[in-house]
Amino acid sequence: MSKSVTFGRDDIEELLFMLQHTNSPALCRPSRIRAMFASRACRKSVMIGRSLSGTEMSTLVRNMGRIDQPWNCPHGRPTMRHLINLSLLVHNETGPS
Repeated sequence: MSKSVTFGRDDIEELLFMLQHTNSPALCRPSRIRAMFASRACRKSVMIGRSLSGTEMSTLVRNMGRIDQPWNCPHGRPTMRHLINLSLLVHNETGPS
């Protein structure tokens, strides 16, 4: 059990099958567990329309740069609405040099 998700016999059987057929047991995640993690990740994400500070934007872009496919969430929803060069934004806020 994990929060509101209760795992059953099918989940255990899937896990055992995966463990028998893999070289890296640490990466074994049955489909129901992957779906649960994907759902939680989406719910914790930054939603469209939320204002972010410059620091939050920089951190977000840096973290997304570490992801294999940053353009979609695990469910396939787009993760980017606008992309801009942060150095241009900082330059424009400070005025022309």
